[in-house]
Amino acid sequence: MKAVMVAGLTLLSGGLFAISRGHADSGYLPFLGGLVLCGLGIGLTGAAGTAAITGSLGRGQQGVASAMNDTTREVGSAIGIALMGSVYGSHYRDALPSSIDQLPPHAAESVRDSAAAGLQVAQQAGPQGPALAQAVKDAFISGLSASLVVAVIVLAGAVGCLFRAPRQAPGADS
Repeated sequence: MKAVMVAGLTLLSGGLFAISRGHADSGYLPFLGGLVLCGLGIGLTGAAGTAAITGSLGRGQQGVASAMNDTTREVGSAIGIALMGSVYGSHYRDALPSSIDQLPPHAAESVRDSAAAGLQVAQQAGPQGPALAQAVKDAFISGLSASLVVAVIVLAGAVGCLFRAPRQAPGADS
């Protein structure tokens, strides 16, 4: 089980890292390659993680095991989304050029709040639009890359924890 979890987390980390290396003009194929690696990693870790949790308790406690499995996924997802969203937002805003301050205040705030809104503002910005659109795309990729690198670091920590985990559950028969 440990080997499957390590392999799955490594594939997931590799996929996220591959996606994080993209840039605004990378195209879909490199992104697809990263997604395939992520999918394989999630497939391995999801099944092995569920088996580890449900297998750690006896038949009479499978409801507790199932609830624990659901809880760990929900809490882990919420924490991960919050962490990655914070890192993304910070890096996205920092990567925007100072020239957006020359936009009308409402438009500048829209660009800072959302890449999608930034692209919409760029469509309406006249001759400066293409440069603004490229700046928004580059800032989006900067934020995405930073948040994915953080995820890779967290997953590397999980792999490290797996190496330190005992071979058997406490109290298990040898």
